[in-house]
Amino acid sequence: MKAALPPGARRQNVPTLLDPGRRRQRASLAVIGFVVLGLTLAALGHVAVHAKRLEVALALGEAERIRRELDEQRRHLEIEIGMLKDPGKVTSRARDELGMRPPAPENIRQVGNTVLGKGMH
Repeated sequence: MKAALPPGARRQNVPTLLDPGRRRQRASLAVIGFVVLGLTLAALGHVAVHAKRLEVALALGEAERIRRELDEQRRHLEIEIGMLKDPGKVTSRARDELGMRPPAPENIRQVGNTVLGKGMH
């Protein structure tokens, strides 16, 4: 229902909130806003995933570098253990560094019935 105008007054075309054209414009702006918001969130998600991927790749590279270093240390230690277990090396170190010699025959004593290397009788 239209409001009555005073005599001689002309109706001006003033948009109101209830105007269907104005509502359609607001609805389309809201849709555009949601689309822009969605695209922005998608772009931020993509950037976050890419940044996390780079972070994981760097951590993996560091872990691989540490593993290679530890493998190299293990190889060196295995070689060193092999050298230290060599009976000739043990004998020479005992003789040269510790001054150990085989006992003289007069220094060997038998205690009880014990025979070295065979246990007790």
